[in-house]
Amino acid sequence: MSLTLDELLEQTEGLVSLPAIAVRLNELVEDPKSSTADIASLISQDPSLTLRLLKLANSPLYGFSTSVDTITRAVTVIGAGRIRDLVIATTVPKAFDGVENPLLSLEDFWRHSIYCGLAARLMAEQVMPKRAETVFIAGLLHDIGRLLIFNREPDEAHQAFLLALQKSSELGPQSAEREVLGYDHAEVGGELAARWKLPVSLQECIRWHHRPGDARDYPMEVALVHMANSVAHMAELDTRDARDVPPIEDIAFERTGLTRASLGPVVEQAQQQVVETEALILGA
Repeated sequence: MSLTLDELLEQTEGLVSLPAIAVRLNELVEDPKSSTADIASLISQDPSLTLRLLKLANSPLYGFSTSVDTITRAVTVIGAGRIRDLVIATTVPKAFDGVENPLLSLEDFWRHSIYCGLAARLMAEQVMPKRAETVFIAGLLHDIGRLLIFNREPDEAHQAFLLALQKSSELGPQSAEREVLGYDHAEVGGELAARWKLPVSLQECIRWHHRPGDARDYPMEVALVHMANSVAHMAELDTRDARDVPPIEDIAFERTGLTRASLGPVVEQAQQQVVETEALILGA
């Protein structure tokens, strides 16, 4: 018998947890009394995290005209909320380093996730540029529920995969997961994000990335991540034909104002950026 959603999450509490520095940083960002100096001081206690953030701040992802050489300056020019999101982006993948997934290649998993984050960011720059970083992080984390399912319920995960293949014309992968497990990876990821007290926008993007019509508080962000998931598959397959990948729901185009014709250039740009972004996010 498969685990319930609560049982699955309870079993992984000791296995996967948000690093303490990310938890504390999230608290500081949400505290109106905290200062830039408080945030910079906390991050500076972790040399490897400091190095990763400075590399990100000076990368083409941001394109600042002058060098960002201290965490205090990074917090000032990027913003506390964005720094918090970047800390989440660089620490969450490491939180899963010890999670064994014999049926799932972590290299392939994070490549797809980074493609999704890049595609979401590129599309957001066209329609809601101030939220581009948020949807980048949401795209990066959209499938974290899959890691937990494959680790704790490998047999059921494999069964759901085979069921989706057998009934591909009538049953998508998420429906197959729900039929076998009673829930799908998006629900698992959304609930994990809630337990970690990640920003509500991230929780909603993760939870509804396959069902954008159910998003309420952040419908545009969710729509972008939903679209980016399919664009990521296009980039991985090196195709410009959206019929080769999971379909994008019409409501996502309606909410964003983007068109199917706009997807091809996003695929190309994401392919150009993925290797460097992998090194920045997953590197030392």
